[in-house]
Amino acid sequence: MKIKCTQCGADVDVLQDETFIECPFCSSALYLDKKKVVFHYVVANNFKPNEAEGNLKRWMAGNHTVKDLDKKATISKTSFYYFPIWLFKTKDSSGDKLYIQPAASTSISEIKKISVPAGALKFYEKGQYNEDELIQPDVLFDSAQKWLQDSGVDLTNVAEAALVHVPVYQFYYSYNNHSFTAVVEASSGMVYANIYPAKSEAPFRILFGLSIAAYLLTTIICYIAAFGLKMSDAVVSAELLKVVGYGLISFPLMIMAYFIAKKV
Repeated sequence: MKIKCTQCGADVDVLQDETFIECPFCSSALYLDKKKVVFHYVVANNFKPNEAEGNLKRWMAGNHTVKDLDKKATISKTSFYYFPIWLFKTKDSSGDKLYIQPAASTSISEIKKISVPAGALKFYEKGQYNEDELIQPDVLFDSAQKWLQDSGVDLTNVAEAALVHVPVYQFYYSYNNHSFTAVVEASSGMVYANIYPAKSEAPFRILFGLSIAAYLLTTIICYIAAFGLKMSDAVVSAELLKVVGYGLISFPLMIMAYFIAKKV
């Protein structure tokens, strides 16, 4: 079987069931999806396992997760692999745009948000990577194209399509007898997770409602006092009383907010 190299246009012989191909004429790395040939890139791995775990711990210690998750979570397993994504580059009057679609099934839908800088792409070279670490695509090119079209993209504007393998560390961890997973993209160090032990919003919502009620009640009391005591220019007097009243109730509210932030 012969295919056309997408880079130099040469005829390239392909063995049966071969998917990762290198053009013998221009050395371009190619991926064969049925009869569709696209470029095949790999993104460099810039993180060692302990460095990736450090990024995960910093993410766990962030403001969006429960307090002390980085200390209380137990990592049970870590796996490293190259995850495949379809990368489409379009050109139109508005400029160049990149679109990404996972090329394999994954429970981490956030992986769609991966950013792939053009300078990070390298042609895949056999022998430089452990092929067992390369996840084989199971989302076909036609399916990715249909997704792109359903997203409102005119396929005639697609200037380049490629299969890109992105290095990731997948961490499995437990917290409060529940299991979670998170992915650290090993080129940028970004962390992606769908479900994780997030901060409870209830205490903050209660504090917000309490604050609204407190300020409203203070306003009513100040106006009743100003008009009830028949102060001169009652409206101005009420507003001045509000400034004092707001200042007094702000302190306990701030203290409450501090303790909630420390505990949640």
